[in-house]
Amino acid sequence: MLHIRIKGIVIAAGVLLNMQAFGQKSAALPADTLAEIGTGVITARDFLERIELMPWPGKDRAAEHDSAKIRALRSLVAEYLLAQEAAVRGLGRDSSTQRRRLELERLMVRDELYKREVLNSVSVGTQELSLGLRRYPRELEILFLRAPARVAAEELRDSLQTYRTVDSTLRRVSSRLLTGSDTLFLQFGSMDRTLEDTAYALNSRRAVSGVLRSDLYGWGLVVLLGERSNADALKKSIPDRRTAVESIIRRRKEDARAASFTGSILSPQRAEADPVLFETTAATLHDLVLRDPAARASKGVYRIFVTDLDTVERMLEKDLQRDFVHTASGGLTVADVLDGLRSRDMSMTSLDPERFRNSLNAYIKDVVAGELIAREGYRQGLEGSENVRRDVAVWERTWAATALIKNLTESVEVTDAEVMDYCVRNGAVLGRPYEVNIREVLSDSLAGALRVLERMGNGEDLADLARGLSTRDGWREKGGESGYFNVGAQPALGFAALWTDSGSIGGPVKLPEGFSLFRLLGKRVAVRDSVPSADSLRVLARRALWGERQRRVVEEYVSRLAKENGVNIHYDRLRRLHVNPANMVTRRFIGFGGVITAVPSITPIWQWEGEQPDIVP
Repeated sequence: MLHIRIKGIVIAAGVLLNMQAFGQKSAALPADTLAEIGTGVITARDFLERIELMPWPGKDRAAEHDSAKIRALRSLVAEYLLAQEAAVRGLGRDSSTQRRRLELERLMVRDELYKREVLNSVSVGTQELSLGLRRYPRELEILFLRAPARVAAEELRDSLQTYRTVDSTLRRVSSRLLTGSDTLFLQFGSMDRTLEDTAYALNSRRAVSGVLRSDLYGWGLVVLLGERSNADALKKSIPDRRTAVESIIRRRKEDARAASFTGSILSPQRAEADPVLFETTAATLHDLVLRDPAARASKGVYRIFVTDLDTVERMLEKDLQRDFVHTASGGLTVADVLDGLRSRDMSMTSLDPERFRNSLNAYIKDVVAGELIAREGYRQGLEGSENVRRDVAVWERTWAATALIKNLTESVEVTDAEVMDYCVRNGAVLGRPYEVNIREVLSDSLAGALRVLERMGNGEDLADLARGLSTRDGWREKGGESGYFNVGAQPALGFAALWTDSGSIGGPVKLPEGFSLFRLLGKRVAVRDSVPSADSLRVLARRALWGERQRRVVEEYVSRLAKENGVNIHYDRLRRLHVNPANMVTRRFIGFGGVITAVPSITPIWQWEGEQPDIVP
């Protein structure tokens, strides 16, 4: 039993061990090489792991399925090339990345230890399976009679024999013996194995059990009230029932084995947290939740976000390498604890300060327990195992590629003129929801427009100038007023007006028909759809153009790397490869506790190779 001392109080630390290691029962993936990058390769296993476990656009639509596969494989090739180049440049070696890598390696070492010490030690016997198949279709209704101690439970059992019926016993027995009763519905696979074994041993002829101690309810007796069919079991075929029962038995045995192994590692250990650092962390997180509890409330709990831990890290920046938790085998720094908490789905059941602290204390104990177990994995040298090295390498490649992409694109800039040009080029779509009304003088030359501007500065009215000077028919007779027109119909003039303040002068704007000088009379949204404001549209357009520029920079760079390194993609093999069309985010449960995203998402970088080949047979 691991102990952690917070403010002088020693608290026993329990560890939740109900996690099955990721990928334990997956079928062997094909090892065919799909792409060769210099001396490196991307295999079908590499490809399927990345595209099936995370969303990818188009894989869930039959008409786009093959195209989606091509784009995903090209993007993985791009990632591989960028990661190689990042290594050459020395990117990804900063302390933040190395710290992230070490925390990931700890998780993978612990997960590999779980596979070896727990999963590989568990098997399901024929007799166990047979017993489970007999119990699985039956759901029992039982009455648990609670007693304060074993002796009282034995007297309660004797009272049942004396009074013959349960009702008589409940009416006559002393509260000294019976502290309460609970009616329960019990199925095979319940949390309390002792209670389950006892209940399923009863029948109509022997409906009352002997004395037992339930993990959930303490000392007492079980009375069988009746039984009914398990609805879930009835829906399954016989093979599916067998699979379900085997899974339940395996899970139970894994939990028992994990608890035994964990106990052997943690029982000799003691850990003590720094009270000042603990209180600072607890107070900061509590304050963050209190700022907007409604936004964090979910199913009766309050979520702690990774960004909250980032805030704590900034506050404790000078203390990140101080020991947060002291142990005989070496302390855990503030950075270690915060990194460990990031792999936990943290939520608090109460905003009461004391209960909040207790919940945080439990999470920190879980992190400490995980670290001590990981150290056993390092002692066994598991960081060098093929599984750990492969899992870490997948993330390292993504991080390295991302670092190089950031390096390549950080100097990309977009000017106001370029944003305007982008909007004009896409005016039919971007301008459709908006209308503007202007008063304009259209001149044949820039010099003519500037003379109009000068005369306005001297006090002449724009409407009078339009009637006398504007070359645009239809508007000239109305003093240059256009009336409301759709921005998408005349994007060069329309967007210039859309981004001018009402009453202000805009231009001169160069148009195919001349140079326009105008005053904005009004602007409005012309559709009922939810559309951004004019200012927001400009921000969004700038962001889209910036993204387009960044994409082009990266793709041109990848194209050059592909030529230099030699890339060969086997589209024929890709065509034959089946990809599960489900589009979902997959989470990976880590052995001995913790959860992370299963694999990194693929960054879409696929237009570097030119036209997409047709792989449809």
